Amino acid sequence: MNDLALGGEETPHRVSASMAVHGRFFVVTCFGLVFLNCLTFLYHFTGSSVFNVLSNSISLLLISWSAYHVLVTREGGAFYKILLMLACIFTGTSYLVNFGAFELSDGLKLLSIYSFYVAGRTTPERLHRSEKRCIYALAALPLLFKVVGQTKVYTGIEYPDVFSYFPNTNTAALYFSALFFAVSPWFGNKVLIAQFVNAAIMNRVGPALATIVAIGLWSFFPLRPQVFVALFLLAIASLAAYALGALDRLITGLNAIALIWSLDPSTIARMSTKQLIDLTGTTDMSAFFRITHWTNIWQIYSSLGLGGILFGYGASQTGVLTVLPLPPHNDYLRVLAEYGLLNCVIFVVFVFSIMFSLKERAAKTMYTVLLIYFLSENLIDNFTSMTLFFSYAGRFTSPKWSPAE
Repeated sequence: MNDLALGGEETPHRVSASMAVHGRFFVVTCFGLVFLNCLTFLYHFTGSSVFNVLSNSISLLLISWSAYHVLVTREGGAFYKILLMLACIFTGTSYLVNFGAFELSDGLKLLSIYSFYVAGRTTPERLHRSEKRCIYALAALPLLFKVVGQTKVYTGIEYPDVFSYFPNTNTAALYFSALFFAVSPWFGNKVLIAQFVNAAIMNRVGPALATIVAIGLWSFFPLRPQVFVALFLLAIASLAAYALGALDRLITGLNAIALIWSLDPSTIARMSTKQLIDLTGTTDMSAFFRITHWTNIWQIYSSLGLGGILFGYGASQTGVLTVLPLPPHNDYLRVLAEYGLLNCVIFVVFVFSIMFSLKERAAKTMYTVLLIYFLSENLIDNFTSMTLFFSYAGRFTSPKWSPAE
């Protein structure tokens, strides 16, 4: 059994030590995340930046812990290690091309996704009970804060949708989705019910729609005769709904979006909410602002030279360069524009190859929710959620993975 990529044959003592390190990866990671979230709790409860510095330090230690496993083991899959290496090269080149306009912490967050996944594949053991307790603790901490505290960090009119110590309910919904994904081998399809409860409590349409689409997608595959019958009935139902006018509201919304798309982003930025409502006939502004922002991002990115196209305009620079001072609210577009085409190709290949490697339906569905949610939010920024999703995805796709008893 060769677990250390140090060359030569291993002694029994070395093999035993290596296996011990492998077996501790998830336990240490989960305890680290609990400690990190306790510090986050205290940071928002007190407003003291000391706790923020300490929580960031824990994040760096956990990234180093995952990197250690990547470097010293032969497990993890050569394909994914190659993707990690290419991501490091392209992100490093993006940093050099955009020197002085590149947030290193954002680049590290992106690379850590690959690192946690590869490290997770090195641990084939079943889930430990201590991990389960840690996940319960991670679920309890924000709920406890909701009861006893009020954030002293996310304040003011720019944070109208705070939940516990999360900046908004989208971030909170993602956090609990990551917890459900991690425990999916224990609870199976029950986590999908919990996900709908999660979306209802957070009052977010996005997670609910993403869950419905994900469930529908993996109900269709593998293709069976019943699937084609269902698609035929769905087509008939859609035509009937259109004839009866049930889709008028959807069509009106799409027309309004097309109108917004045709306008210059700077024009939209100067318009008041009332003017936008009068123009489009709807009060749902979130989709319009996203589309306007995406259009502006694409205009900037597509106007770059070859170097910019390949390596982007720099991590975290979207809010600086665009008319609206906001991050992209689309992680695929974010990686493309801020890190470049080469990084985007690697990222897309990476995240979608994982989806097709997951075997258990509940885990595959919850992971697909994440990929859909990437289209409308800034999820890469959420360290705990990304750590849980990708480290456990690594474990669940490991050739040696054995589900919990």
